[in-house]
Amino acid sequence: MILDVHHVGLAVSSMDEALALYRDALQLPLVKEGTVPERGVHASVLAAGGSYLEVLQPFKGESDSPFRTHIDEEGEGLHHLALWSDNVESDVARLLEAQTPLADDHPREGFTGRLSYLMPAAFDGVLLEVVEPEELLNGRAPAGAGGPWQITRIDHVVLRVPDVQKVCDRFQQLLGVSTKRTFERGGMRFAFMRPGDVVIEVIGPLEGAEPGTGRIAGLAFEVKGIDVLASSLKATGYPVGEPHPALQGGRIVSVHHSGACGVPLAFIDFADSPRP
Repeated sequence: MILDVHHVGLAVSSMDEALALYRDALQLPLVKEGTVPERGVHASVLAAGGSYLEVLQPFKGESDSPFRTHIDEEGEGLHHLALWSDNVESDVARLLEAQTPLADDHPREGFTGRLSYLMPAAFDGVLLEVVEPEELLNGRAPAGAGGPWQITRIDHVVLRVPDVQKVCDRFQQLLGVSTKRTFERGGMRFAFMRPGDVVIEVIGPLEGAEPGTGRIAGLAFEVKGIDVLASSLKATGYPVGEPHPALQGGRIVSVHHSGACGVPLAFIDFADSPRP
């Protein structure tokens, strides 16, 4: 059974630059770091509420790493979405029974726990992973540093896909994750699912697009003290906009992907506005 979003995986060219933003500027606690020789990467895991970021930098000169391939072909940034399983053996068995294309037909030990990657074709181009996390990464990480602002959790992850209904159907049929609401605006279809605390937002054109071109398109954190955070990031030289009203309530501000290791990054503050 899928319980929540466990982590969002980033493929980056420089671990130092990534940690300068996510650990130092955003004050997310670093809870695990090391190397994964069989995947050709340095890895760091940072906590954001009950979920995590997994930051992966290919070894220098490593050409066989799938993360190097991703960076070479698509640039650095959002790589995979890992779903929190309470029994990865059972979930993978169900995926196999449904003839879902998997990169790992059998769960294996990974950096964050026992896991299996799906092939991108399973969700129209979006790379998903199911993981039964190790004890260290079970959602009970220390809170970030206190102060005039604080990131409290991952609020939502955006998937941009060619066929929203098709992807929503697959989430329901293959993973038991149901769609909570949908709407259409400006030629786009929007769907929202919430397997646990983190919202998965699926968007795509009403007329459809080329199959297999789906991707993880954005990451948003909930924050307290959005104005202070925005000022702090600006003072450090990050390309951040101005806080403004968000469609879902509260106020939102974005950091351009060029200053966030390729990640379209947003922060939303629901102060004086209840979370949807």
